[in-house]
Amino acid sequence: MPDTNGRMLEEIFNFSDQEIESRHDYIQWVFPLDEKSRSNFAAPVLEEFEIEEIRSSEIAQQNLIKSADWFFHFLQQHDHWIKSYDHNHLRITRVIKCLRLLIDDETADKFHATVKYYLGNRYEEIGIKPRTFWENA
Repeated sequence: MPDTNGRMLEEIFNFSDQEIESRHDYIQWVFPLDEKSRSNFAAPVLEEFEIEEIRSSEIAQQNLIKSADWFFHFLQQHDHWIKSYDHNHLRITRVIKCLRLLIDDETADKFHATVKYYLGNRYEEIGIKPRTFWENA
């Protein structure tokens, strides 16, 4: 299903790093939730039946895992987001919440742990507020 700009997942996966960083209208489509986005009013808000459909679809599950890997790869390529606050912290929270909602706790916890492990000694450079969001996502 395309987003409001007609983009399919594969097209988003082909974004340049600059597009990933500067565009703010795709992340809610790649990682949908059951709550309204505060930054993209056109973003989907999943209904219970949609959540169940996604949870029971092997293709949807694979796409979510591929999406999480894709976004983590972007994070690994750059360190500009490793600071007290960055909009990518909100994106990380969204990924964790989405994986928890649409796949399972184990997958969400693994993504969170991977980000934390990647940050290593730099984890403390992330502000307490984003880290708390990640812990509670």
